[in-house]
Amino acid sequence: MMPNKSSQWITSLREEIRQGCGDGWMVRGIGKGHVQKVQLTVRFEDGKRASIVLGPKAKTDPDFVPWVGTSAGWILKISTDISLIMKSQEKSLAEAYELVKQKNLSGLNSEFDWDQLARKFKLHKTSNGKRGVRVWNRNYRTPIDRTLLILTGEPSVSSGYAVLKTLIERHGGEPGSASRRLRVKYAAEFLRFAFNNGANRSWLPPEDLNTFIGEKTTINKVEKNGNKSEPL
Repeated sequence: MMPNKSSQWITSLREEIRQGCGDGWMVRGIGKGHVQKVQLTVRFEDGKRASIVLGPKAKTDPDFVPWVGTSAGWILKISTDISLIMKSQEKSLAEAYELVKQKNLSGLNSEFDWDQLARKFKLHKTSNGKRGVRVWNRNYRTPIDRTLLILTGEPSVSSGYAVLKTLIERHGGEPGSASRRLRVKYAAEFLRFAFNNGANRSWLPPEDLNTFIGEKTTINKVEKNGNKSEPL
């Protein structure tokens, strides 16, 4: 039997939280229906436990964070932030979470610095030396530069969906082509990175990117034979 992909991200997330926060830290999805809330629980040395819901509790809130794989990075980061405050300031779980929310809210109330985030993303992708730099220059640089222009130059664009839609309208290429698929893939990766680093959840791209990638209607023989590659 093939492993359940949804359980793989859960197992990985829980292990990362245990490594970063401690053995007594655990996350899970709670609530009825297909969309669940995220619950963080801490078991202390005396056996007592404390739990909180991460993110808005109302599913109708645009910033609601569901128990899905695309939320894993955000869950890990906020859990780690809470843990650091609990240890350094001797706060309770609830008190530490309030301090983290206040810090994040103050950042959201100011204009989000997309240029700084792009530099941070580049550093993240090139951290393994020359190979990382080559991969960045070949694959990521142009799609991210184009995505950044949309984010900083289009006030009407206010969601991850709108960013990808605008990117494809301007620089799409052949529907279903490898170059178009990679443009969408790299831009979506950057948007997920932004969410994990403090951007509003509305900037997350849809989980299904096929709407933007499209399907091939005819075979491009030049591309198929490898005689010419379309730049990203």
